[in-house]
Amino acid sequence: MARNGGTGPTAGPAGGGIVDLDAATAPGEVEDLTILFVDDERQLLSVLASNLEEDLDDLELVTASNATEAVDRLEQLDVDCVVSDYKMPGSDGLELLRRCRELEPNIPFILFTSKGSEDIASRAIDADVTDYLQKDLGDEQLTLLSNRIKNAVAERRAQEAAEDAVRHLQRIHDRVADGYLGLDEEFCITYLDEDAAVLLEDGRERLLGERLWDVLPGAVDSPLQTEFERALADDTSVELETHYEPYGTWFDVRAFPADGGLSVYFRDVTERKRLETAVEERETDLAAVADAVAEMNDHAESLLSVAERVDGEDAERLVAGLQKLVDGFDTVESMARE
Repeated sequence: MARNGGTGPTAGPAGGGIVDLDAATAPGEVEDLTILFVDDERQLLSVLASNLEEDLDDLELVTASNATEAVDRLEQLDVDCVVSDYKMPGSDGLELLRRCRELEPNIPFILFTSKGSEDIASRAIDADVTDYLQKDLGDEQLTLLSNRIKNAVAERRAQEAAEDAVRHLQRIHDRVADGYLGLDEEFCITYLDEDAAVLLEDGRERLLGERLWDVLPGAVDSPLQTEFERALADDTSVELETHYEPYGTWFDVRAFPADGGLSVYFRDVTERKRLETAVEERETDLAAVADAVAEMNDHAESLLSVAERVDGEDAERLVAGLQKLVDGFDTVESMARE
């Protein structure tokens, strides 16, 4: 959400006084912690502003006197936490909680109210309230409130950081040429990217949660299963090339222990294996050619040795021809072996 200005009172960080929202901090200058406090008792806001500032660093306290104003603030500002009274003009605190969850499903919401009952507490829990406190302006209760705010915001920021890290890793996984699988300790698929789904010849939605050996029944009791089980049991990485007969595919596979399961990277190397086989076959053929040429060369050198002992013009021509033949055999053999 962007800061677009607006109207209405807010308690600023420099002294706890009430200021206009239009004069609030401009974009890019938002303080580290922004709390939206919703209450129709304006005197209470000044007390809260001055007391919370003593416990919370870099605080900006934005206020609203009813649910409608509060929703407007949420749409305009980057709010870290909402603290709301229960009984207010118009919609009550629980209705505001529901509307906040529609706008920001994970924003911390603390119900801070003088009207307390088991029924309200139960309904607040059902509506996914973050915390529930009895309104009391004593030092002990205000300290408790500031601690609950800090804990709730810290937890949310940690969760967002973890989710960002996961999304970043998933983007990396989706960009690399390898397919990627996340497996748990039972070898069930907890994550896979699109490349992995293509290589496994199925859709991501259907494969998620499936046991790998059910997806690849032809790999049961294969070197792949043996190595994966060893990686999990010994907490070690493994690497192998394996042929999966049902697909007619060669895979290059690397597996690493991760979070009690395995992170698996694999790629289709069938074309590379085909080329390697073709090269090996050609090398074998050329080696056979080289051996055959070497044998013929031996015979030619024997004939050359005999011809050199014969006198006459015809013998000289025979020797010259055999010498060229020997030189040619040497060249062919050298090229074949290279």
